[in-house]
Amino acid sequence: MIALPAPAWVAVAGLVLVGFAAAPVYPLLTLATPERVGAAHADRAIGVQIGTAGLGAALIPGGLGVLFGHTSVALLGPALTVLAVLLLLLHALAGRRPGAATG
Repeated sequence: MIALPAPAWVAVAGLVLVGFAAAPVYPLLTLATPERVGAAHADRAIGVQIGTAGLGAALIPGGLGVLFGHTSVALLGPALTVLAVLLLLLHALAGRRPGAATG
């Protein structure tokens, strides 16, 4: 919806939809961390998750802002698509590691 050549309200509705869809992911991943890495390592793994989330929350919007400052905000849809594909690739790579949890 964000990348469609439609009125601005359609893009806003797309952003709201993405926000509602993504909102529960971080807390649920943090909640399930002890099951995935074991209770002995959960505190350190959650610390890495929180630190990485903070770094991503600072760098990704800032990087997109720089990109849009040099080009156009019309690249928001394609930029989010590229980020989603990168996230899928990282997920696939993480699942291929020796000893990676399956399930």
